[in-house]
Amino acid sequence: MPVAPSSKSIFLQKSMHGLYIGALMFLGVIIAGTVAYHLEGWKFSDAIYMVVITVFSVGYEEVEPVATPMLRAITMCIIVAGDASKVYFVGSLVRFITEGEIGKAMEEHRKSKDIETITGHAIICGYGRLGQTLGRELTAKNFPFLIVDNNAERVALAHSHGFQALVGDAGDEGTLSEAHIERAVVLATVLPNDMVNVFITLTARNMRPDMRIIARAEDPATEKKLKQAGANEIILPAFVGGMQIANSITQPSLGSVLNEASDYLKNDLKGLGVEIVEHPVVPHGIHDRKTLQQLLKGIEAQCLVLAVKKPDGTLLQHPPGSYRLEANDVVTMLSHGRLI
Repeated sequence: MPVAPSSKSIFLQKSMHGLYIGALMFLGVIIAGTVAYHLEGWKFSDAIYMVVITVFSVGYEEVEPVATPMLRAITMCIIVAGDASKVYFVGSLVRFITEGEIGKAMEEHRKSKDIETITGHAIICGYGRLGQTLGRELTAKNFPFLIVDNNAERVALAHSHGFQALVGDAGDEGTLSEAHIERAVVLATVLPNDMVNVFITLTARNMRPDMRIIARAEDPATEKKLKQAGANEIILPAFVGGMQIANSITQPSLGSVLNEASDYLKNDLKGLGVEIVEHPVVPHGIHDRKTLQQLLKGIEAQCLVLAVKKPDGTLLQHPPGSYRLEANDVVTMLSHGRLI
């Protein structure tokens, strides 16, 4: 899908066009004047010297007398055309500088305005390799998100990828406030430094006790600290990667299907009238403190409960029908039909 050029790029294109025209006009005056003097019998070196001192208004004495009406007409034309081309070129140069700054300011204002209106979003702390993968996946799923990174180059990279991002320390309350943590639904801290992730998790949990927080851990020993800091889910990339490689070794066909054709699988399931859905249990809602059997009775569809995820990230696979749901549980079901 083509991306529309930004106001900044339009300004720069127009300014560069003016610079090119001004430079060509100035060069054309020098060439035309040199040729005109040369045709009047002057040596080439004297002709170009005369044009240069005339165009730049140096005021040195002429190398040849400008005695004939034709030479005087040529000199007057060079003076007028030279000054006009200089003014045009300098004006284009000033416009290039000022409009570049104006365009930059407008672009920053637009980005700031977009951040001010964002809501129901994910805050991604860190734009390394994992953060970039998250950005691509969330974009594909049309889920709004905001990148926070203390490295200006990585933030610029996020902007170049078309993502909303801001420079700042995600462990600072002011930065998280600027990222509108009060309107976010989830925060993912995916920095490669475990202690930084613990600190960010602690800061975010203090600001939003009800928020879902996902944290990355490189060392399994950090998992306990992240839970104590308030993380709902802890992801260990090395462990996940090891499990994926093991599955690829032991079940290569299944691994390739799940990894390479997940979108096709979802479409195929929908085509069969089957869909994997998540049903959150709203605090004090109609399903709070109800059993799974009672939940399924109120659904106008045939459903198979696959798992229940607890608020602390614990996953109960294939729970019994007598299991009593609690606030903020998420029930994952395989549904055939329409959920009410």
